[in-house]
Amino acid sequence: MDSRAAHGRLVAPWPCPRLDTLALLFRLHSEGLAARTLTGPVPTHGEMQDLLRWEQRSTRELKQVFDAHGWPGVRMVGEIGAEAAWWVVLLCDRHTPFQRDALDLLNEAVEAGDAPARHAAHLGDRLLMHEGKPQTHGTQWVLHDDGSVSLYPVADPAALTERRRAVDLPEAGTESDVRLLSLTRRPRLEPRPQIRMPHPRRELT
Repeated sequence: MDSRAAHGRLVAPWPCPRLDTLALLFRLHSEGLAARTLTGPVPTHGEMQDLLRWEQRSTRELKQVFDAHGWPGVRMVGEIGAEAAWWVVLLCDRHTPFQRDALDLLNEAVEAGDAPARHAAHLGDRLLMHEGKPQTHGTQWVLHDDGSVSLYPVADPAALTERRRAVDLPEAGTESDVRLLSLTRRPRLEPRPQIRMPHPRRELT
């Protein structure tokens, strides 16, 4: 392909998206949505087994993508594909080493302008929650047995709005955060009960 000029420099054009990887990401995302559509506010035993099987399948298939291509960012699979990749990785909560390796690749993609910083903020908070540490960007909420949700503890809450703004996240407590709940793993550090709120919906997309 020919190069193109940008701001006085010659830069290589983005390669064409990998349609095979894009199709895989769409399939895993669709299967994940189906697994996370619950009959009640918390998963039944059967629903939990479906979620765990989806996580196992997703980590196995995405590891192959990571080994072959690194993080599937915007240049490889477009914005929608990159969003699907992040969504799937974020929700594989029983596979922390996999998520940690993925975060390393995702951070490299963010630095290269190939993935949005908010993706790394979400996944970084998720790993902090799994480790029993306060989160940084206030993206993680916890689902309780009664179906209510509460914000997982945040480090330095006074600066939370500024930190979220820096990675292009809206105000904390938005429905988009709540809909990304961990369903298969409870946090090691319990949130404070006084900040509970009713669960907004059953379909956790």
